[in-house]
Amino acid sequence: MRKKSKRGNARKFRFKQLFARRRADDETEWFKFDDEPAAAKLSPRRRIRRRLLAVKLAAIACLSVSIPVAMKWGYGEVFFKNEEFLLKTLQVQTDGVLSVTRLAEIANVAPGLNLMDLDLGRIQSQIETLPQVEKVTVTRELPDRLHLAVRERIPVAWLSVPPLGVRPWDMERGFLLDEDGHLFRCLDLNDGMKSLPVVETFQLAEPAEGTRVQSEGVQAGLKLIIESEKRFVEQGLTLRELRVRDEWAVECAYTSGLRVTFGVYDYQRGLEDLSLILSRMEESGRELASVNVAAERNIPVTFAAAAAASPAGGPPPAAPADGAGTIAPAAPAAPAVEPSLSDQEKHLRSILRGG
Repeated sequence: MRKKSKRGNARKFRFKQLFARRRADDETEWFKFDDEPAAAKLSPRRRIRRRLLAVKLAAIACLSVSIPVAMKWGYGEVFFKNEEFLLKTLQVQTDGVLSVTRLAEIANVAPGLNLMDLDLGRIQSQIETLPQVEKVTVTRELPDRLHLAVRERIPVAWLSVPPLGVRPWDMERGFLLDEDGHLFRCLDLNDGMKSLPVVETFQLAEPAEGTRVQSEGVQAGLKLIIESEKRFVEQGLTLRELRVRDEWAVECAYTSGLRVTFGVYDYQRGLEDLSLILSRMEESGRELASVNVAAERNIPVTFAAAAAASPAGGPPPAAPADGAGTIAPAAPAAPAVEPSLSDQEKHLRSILRGG
């Protein structure tokens, strides 16, 4: 048997201590401490406040959803499912020739419909699609009435375009014009419609119902018709026909036989000149046959021929006339006037001289 020495025992104990140290280190590894500080715990009062806030938010969310749903349900039960709001009376007020039956058909409205279900904007737009209609007002009156107020276009003249076959007093091919130049058909050819003046033009695109005429001559002619009626209705001058000669001038024929040529772009000045001429003609007792107020200076005028007095018991002699048989040659010189003349008198003097 080998005898153990101190040296061998020392080596043995050194290895034993080495492994023992490792084992001790492994055991201490289970106990680790974080350097980060632990979060502070909330106090009971703060926790209660947070819970109350969450409850309030949930209640607000529930109310925001339930209140609109409840209101919608109540609105439907009160108005849409209530027989008291069924349409019983349809009142239509119009100032033209459109019938109540036709307006009700176009609006798609009939008794028995729920008044609250009707779309007033849609009804208004459907009626305004008619070329004869200018404006529509739709209102409901609870519990069972619907009001339709229709303003129709007021016809001012007939349109005549011979190259296109558009002629007046024709319900199929003819067109009426309002003061703004909108085109629409005649639905009732009565005496009032037949008495309207005619605007004739030879240069116009194919007209269509519901559109607006873009011709400046036609537009000026419509304004002339309205202004002429305002100015000369007391003198018995009524426009019978207006012809657009070209892009610069229009010729108006009155029922008295007077023919007046106006400028397209300065017809207001022409109306002033014509009013001045007519007032002086009443003082002189003579009758105008034609005048061209498209000219600003030296306005040419012609006078109607006066028939000579017939001898007693004999037939009236023929009236002296020129080649046309209705127009006198030229106006005589104007009578002498006062030394001091205004600009208006000077202008009138040049007109009567036939300058």
